[in-house]
Amino acid sequence: MGAAQYRGGDSESIDYTGRAFELMEILAEATALTTGAAATTLSCHRKVAGSAFTSLWWSGMVRWVNVFAEIGEYKGQFRLWYPADARPPKDAQEACRLAALGLFYALAKNEVPGFKWRVTRNGKNGVTAEMLFTVSNNISRWVIDAPRRDENPIPGADVYIFPTIGEGKTLTPVGKMYTADELLFTPGELRRKIFQRTS
Repeated sequence: MGAAQYRGGDSESIDYTGRAFELMEILAEATALTTGAAATTLSCHRKVAGSAFTSLWWSGMVRWVNVFAEIGEYKGQFRLWYPADARPPKDAQEACRLAALGLFYALAKNEVPGFKWRVTRNGKNGVTAEMLFTVSNNISRWVIDAPRRDENPIPGADVYIFPTIGEGKTLTPVGKMYTADELLFTPGELRRKIFQRTS
């Protein structure tokens, strides 16, 4: 993982579309997002989301880290953005967890009724998210875990995000739900990308 990139007090780049303000609100809720996840959340092109992030970076409101990762068949680098006043990811594993949770967030925010999201960091379980949503006028709660390679899924989660669908099928505790990075990257509805392990 590269060092956090910070630039403050310079307003060279101005986003006249208002996307930067909208993106800052989303980022405050999501905690961290890749450019692709931000574009999905905003329902815009990656270039528009990237421009909005650049505007926020020039104004000193966001930071970013470059993360070198292996996700399914993908091996390469991605950029993870987070608010300037937030703690940066402690290592590449945490950055990858935040990126996976951000992919889930991006799809859920636009699809799930009564959506609310909170990311929790603690030493024992690493980074997890809590999603509140409405089903038949009742509020439901899911704890979402994004175990990376060589990490054990936490027992109390409801949904697990693994790097690949194969890992989800074999590593998800029986009775729990799972999805995978490789599914969240592809277009389509979130509800069609979540499965339950029955045996």
